[in-house]
Amino acid sequence: MSLLDTTFDLEVFKAQLNEELNKGLPGFDAQKIMSPSIREHALKKSDPSLARDSSVLLLFYPKNGQLYLPFMKRTTGNTSHSGQISLPGGKYEESDTNRTVTAIRETNEELGVDCKKIKILGFLTELYIPVSNFMVLPVLGYCKQRPEFKLNPHEVEEVIEMPVQELLAEKNISEFSFNTNGHKINAPYFDAKGHKVWGATAMILSELRELFLRAGLIR
Repeated sequence: MSLLDTTFDLEVFKAQLNEELNKGLPGFDAQKIMSPSIREHALKKSDPSLARDSSVLLLFYPKNGQLYLPFMKRTTGNTSHSGQISLPGGKYEESDTNRTVTAIRETNEELGVDCKKIKILGFLTELYIPVSNFMVLPVLGYCKQRPEFKLNPHEVEEVIEMPVQELLAEKNISEFSFNTNGHKINAPYFDAKGHKVWGATAMILSELRELFLRAGLIR
């Protein structure tokens, strides 16, 4: 099966993805393909050993015969990630049993997805984010049907639903530049309906893309 097929079969997808996950992850080599140029500079000023645990959820679901992933545009504020396009997730709390619970809880709090309808598939490679000092665990999950989204207006401005085949297509990957604190930054990104998905989220998607290519789920 390829995600390019006209009819998406969730059960076949789960079986193929599970088989590929059991072979091992692409790892940081895949993540760094989409790493922004400022990352190495930021790492020199950071200490990953002091990072706070966190997680994000890549929540797959079928829609219109295709496999989809939701992203959220964060509300504009004073946080380091305000206004950015990201995956649902956040920091581990002491009340969480583990970081899988964190990812599910945050997805419920931010996007209103029913926790009981989220099933876990596995995990990608942890990624350290210098700007927020988070060690992020990407959790792979799915819903059997498109979730009913109820956005938290204090955290989420918009949900962006993307077909996976379109999101991860080579033609959908580009690069942009910007200046910050006198430094020019070059950043690869995935296009999500005109929004730039870059930074840590793009690095996570980069490993997902390599995994899907390896499994023959996309071409």
